[in-house]
Amino acid sequence: MGDIAPLRGGFAFKSSEYSTDGVPIIRISNILSNGTVGADFVYYNEQEDDDIYSLYNGAAVLAMSGATTGKVSILHAEKGHKYYQNQRVGYFTPTEKCEYSFIKTMVKTQLFIDQLASVLVAGAQPNISSKEIDAFAFMIPKSRDEQHRIGEFIEIFDHLITLHQRESKFIFIDIGYTIYL
Repeated sequence: MGDIAPLRGGFAFKSSEYSTDGVPIIRISNILSNGTVGADFVYYNEQEDDDIYSLYNGAAVLAMSGATTGKVSILHAEKGHKYYQNQRVGYFTPTEKCEYSFIKTMVKTQLFIDQLASVLVAGAQPNISSKEIDAFAFMIPKSRDEQHRIGEFIEIFDHLITLHQRESKFIFIDIGYTIYL
């Protein structure tokens, strides 16, 4: 994994310097079980030279400790909108060796989950390291075009599943009203 998308660790922002506006910080609690990044964000004043912990739309992130250890989510952000990556949040960094859409698909597979389970340190607080994740082994297509097509297909399929799940949350009654469950 480290050859195709090494896991980058986050930054230890000082909680005493959180603010009510600025750049949202992705913490472990923002990596949701449904595969998205959300919930209540804390904010930090924008920093100079923040490339080492900035995240943008499409970033695949991993919870590296706590109750959600091993959860992978994809950041959906407005174009150009920046987020900061907190400590114990891993980010799969893109490389020229692999298409990022394929990486986002790969980290959601059973093979990834199985390898994660084999290194997960259980106890009072589950914990994983970037070194352990980088050692995961995968067989991938050599062709970036094939990787792209596979990743794109899975993203479209995931989107269709999401739409179908949303659709099933509605009950239509014959008087024309929709009731939300």
